[in-house]
Amino acid sequence: MKKHKILLYELASRRMRNKLLLLWLILLALAVYDQFMTRVLGEFWFVVWLLIPLLAALWLYYAFLLRRSALIVMPKYLVLQGPLVSVKISYGRITSTTSSHMGQHYDLKTLKGRDRFVVEPLYEYACGFIELYSFPAGLNKKQRKRFSRFLFSPRRPGLLLVVNDWMKLSRDIEVARQKWQEARGLAKQEDTRSLAARILDY
Repeated sequence: MKKHKILLYELASRRMRNKLLLLWLILLALAVYDQFMTRVLGEFWFVVWLLIPLLAALWLYYAFLLRRSALIVMPKYLVLQGPLVSVKISYGRITSTTSSHMGQHYDLKTLKGRDRFVVEPLYEYACGFIELYSFPAGLNKKQRKRFSRFLFSPRRPGLLLVVNDWMKLSRDIEVARQKWQEARGLAKQEDTRSLAARILDY
């Protein structure tokens, strides 16, 4: 098993976790001060106590759940691990793995607001594009909404990944894919099966 962290989520975690922790500590101190020293919050004291667990949950999400996101290279398939869900992708679905750049898929000038804030730091990195014949059921149009849309190209089916070492990820995928093909007798002969048969072969 080879695990490659997805920088899209890693950078989001770095940006937010310390800010959320600081805000949580400030609100907690304010709530304690209001409770035991003086009623500075007046009738709105309960709002702060409601925000404290909410911020704690957000901090856990950014500090831990986002950082578990990765592409995992397994012997029989790839695993796209998101903050909350994961999806298996058979090697039979892969068309190619190529080097790419976010700018080839998303024009920074057309992105606004939060989207631009999220994507702009990734433009300094080379990334990779794992093109697929088609998405698995776990990544149909509805299910893809559970992941950041910037993990997918708007042009054709595939994974758009910014990781620490794209070349190593590419090598890991190709080695695993080659062994997967050899185990099925596909490495040294042309695969004449239908597209459906190749996709369903695990």
